Amino acid sequence: MPVTDRRKIGVALGGLAAGILLLLVYYAVDPEGGAFPACPFHELTGLLCTGCGSQRALHDLAHLDLAGAFGHNLLFPPAVLLLGWHGVERAARLAGRRFPGSPLDHARAPWFVLVLVLLFTVLRNLPWEPFRFLAP
Repeated sequence: MPVTDRRKIGVALGGLAAGILLLLVYYAVDPEGGAFPACPFHELTGLLCTGCGSQRALHDLAHLDLAGAFGHNLLFPPAVLLLGWHGVERAARLAGRRFPGSPLDHARAPWFVLVLVLLFTVLRNLPWEPFRFLAP
């Protein structure tokens, strides 16, 4: 096996280990209890960023509470699924197997993600119905 393949496998296994460790931490510690720092963007501006509610959503996902996860951050569960798909696709490609391509490999994916994130951030800060449900 070439050195570059070993390096890629090592990086992939390191990322997997870090993800599992992160999931274990969020399973054991409830972010509602104040164990984690508050969002600096929200603290400075009073506005919600795209990631506001993600810590609570990750805790909910670790406890298999999909409704809670979607309630804390509507974009977080689909983002986790998409990143998981992307990671599995990359691992399959590294192992020489075929797997359906990730939408993140599309040439316009960064622009789509940027527009989606900006739109979500603006809409979740509007004080009117039906946009209020986007806030955590």
